[in-house]
Amino acid sequence: MTSSNGSLTIDTFNRLRLDIIQGTIRPNERLIAADLAAALNISRTPIREALQLLESEDLVVAVKRGYVVREHSRADIQEIYEVRAALEGMAARLVAEQKGLAAVKTIEAVGAHKDQLGTTKDRSKVVDLNNAFHSAIFVACGNQRLERINRSNSQHFFNYRIAELYTNEEQLASIREHARIVKAIRAHDGDAAETAAREHVLNGLRVTLSKLR
Repeated sequence: MTSSNGSLTIDTFNRLRLDIIQGTIRPNERLIAADLAAALNISRTPIREALQLLESEDLVVAVKRGYVVREHSRADIQEIYEVRAALEGMAARLVAEQKGLAAVKTIEAVGAHKDQLGTTKDRSKVVDLNNAFHSAIFVACGNQRLERINRSNSQHFFNYRIAELYTNEEQLASIREHARIVKAIRAHDGDAAETAAREHVLNGLRVTLSKLR
């Protein structure tokens, strides 16, 4: 594969991945390489390779003549959030145990811990800042393996479809949990940071499952 083809594959993968996460491409929707190639005006090769990458991230499932977007069961969601809770807790601990305040200032700069965000009606903004907040923690933790594992799991964590179902009270509670994580990191309290991060994810699990009933 040439470098240009490789770049096109990654660009296609990122585009399809975002469409799935944002809900533009819905669960159980069929994805056929020929149709996607025509729609995106590119060859089938990067489409097929992008679909294989999406399958490796558990976002699509191979079927006869193509793929379908995976619809996760309640058991799947439970497992995904439990994994994320462990990863998030460890990452927050690693950041908290660092010397200085450079890492926490970077995380605070995202703005995902401020009360005013909890009352915004722009749920896409909430999701974007939430994702940036959690990504900043993983980047700041300095453990690249942990960050890679998280990336393959994080697309299931908090997406645009789920955000639309949150009540104002649930949204504000989530933002204040971010503030609790930031406070613990700033205090260099590894135990408190890990606990706050884990509880935040598990609270997200509880809210998400309540929306799926």
